[in-house]
Amino acid sequence: MNFFIYLGIILIFVSGVCIGAWTTGNQQRGNFYSESNEDRKIKKKVATWSALAGVCSFAVAGLIYLLN
Repeated sequence: MNFFIYLGIILIFVSGVCIGAWTTGNQQRGNFYSESNEDRKIKKKVATWSALAGVCSFAVAGLIYLLN
C-alpha cells in the first residue's frame, strides 16, 4: 500500500512540474514564450497521463486499505 501512495505522490509531482504549477507568473510567461507549440503539447500530454496514473495509484492504495 505504501508503494502505491508514494508512487501517486511522485506522479502528481511530475504532473505539476510539467504543467508549471509551482512557478510564478513571470516564470510561466517566460516558459510559454520560450517553448514551441509541439513542446507544450508533449508536456501537456505527459502531465495529463501522469496525473491520471497518480490518481489511479491512490485508488489502488485505497482499495488495498479497504480490503485489509
